[in-house]
Amino acid sequence: MATASSATLADELHRARRLPAQWASALVAVPRERFIPDRMWVDEGGYDDLECVSLDRAVEPERWRAAVYSDRVIVTQFDDGATVWPQVGHRPTCSSSMPSAMLGMLGVLDVREEHRVLEIGAGTGYNAALLAQRAAQVTTVEVDPTLAEQARAALDGLSTVRVVTADGAAGRQPGAPFDRVLATASVRLGQLPYEWVAQTRPGGVIVAPVRADLTSGPLVRFTVGEDGTATGRVMPIRVGFMELRAHRTPSRWPRLRWDDPAADLTHSGDLSPRTALWVEALRWAIALAVPQCKYDVWKRTTDRTQEVTWLVDICSGSWASVTPDAAEGRYDVRQYGPRRLWNEAEAAHRWWRRSGEPTLEDWEFLITPDRQTVRPARSGKDPPDRG
Repeated sequence: MATASSATLADELHRARRLPAQWASALVAVPRERFIPDRMWVDEGGYDDLECVSLDRAVEPERWRAAVYSDRVIVTQFDDGATVWPQVGHRPTCSSSMPSAMLGMLGVLDVREEHRVLEIGAGTGYNAALLAQRAAQVTTVEVDPTLAEQARAALDGLSTVRVVTADGAAGRQPGAPFDRVLATASVRLGQLPYEWVAQTRPGGVIVAPVRADLTSGPLVRFTVGEDGTATGRVMPIRVGFMELRAHRTPSRWPRLRWDDPAADLTHSGDLSPRTALWVEALRWAIALAVPQCKYDVWKRTTDRTQEVTWLVDICSGSWASVTPDAAEGRYDVRQYGPRRLWNEAEAAHRWWRRSGEPTLEDWEFLITPDRQTVRPARSGKDPPDRG
């Protein structure tokens, strides 16, 4: 059996048709192990469910190497460094993403040999090393001083890469204008830093994962115009990235009782919770129409015979719990607080149906110096108002 390496990883991704041809030689040329610490966490839960296991190269060298040269997420920091290996922390704050996701983004970026590239989020430095195989110059910005120093050490010897310790939300004016800007951290919907647009030459490209409170993704490719605006379209690649640190929101979940008698009880048959959360295009439409809304799903237990779907607005204290009713095809909806979150979700569902059920790829983004908008290009209709 061949020893795990960049070449074996390239073969795996090629067989899975997840290796853009223009990046194959770069993948083989850059050893991922150079950018992974000896003690790390490997995701064994898959794309939708992060389950991290601690690995020590000194104790399990073959397993460590196999994990590094696999198409899996390697977490290198939890909780901004507050969690010490081998403990698994609450919030991953630095990782080497799935190579297939990284390469998919690089394919969308369309880097040429003469390009000057700005990367937002150096992380381990691995992505910058891949970029350096094709770009003339790479500036990678990292807000965490410890991570920046580690990436700088790993990238030592690559004269075309510069690691800058700074907040990537401000871009990097001393190096502007750039031909390409790539964000390896997600930005909140409506808050893509305009500095990135201003620091990109006309005709240049910005690639960034855009997230809402209810959903991560999508990956958006923006083209910068002569007038200082940027227009974006969703790419057919699904990614999940940590938030830009300047865009983080509270992650605490309030203690709630799903059948709280203080809540208003109504019944609904128009929209099932599973449809709302698992139909990608609809979930995105609801995410746009119901801002500041997070969700959770409580599975059945021996004490609770039904599944509970939650919508929660931590800022206002509003919440909705949705459970199956005894009547087939109907749901019990309990809502509390100044917002009626499930009513907002149902309004978004009706709008989505009337608009021809636009897919994620149907949406277009417009960034100007003072405004950011998004709407489905096919219908030309703005998303529904809240409520």
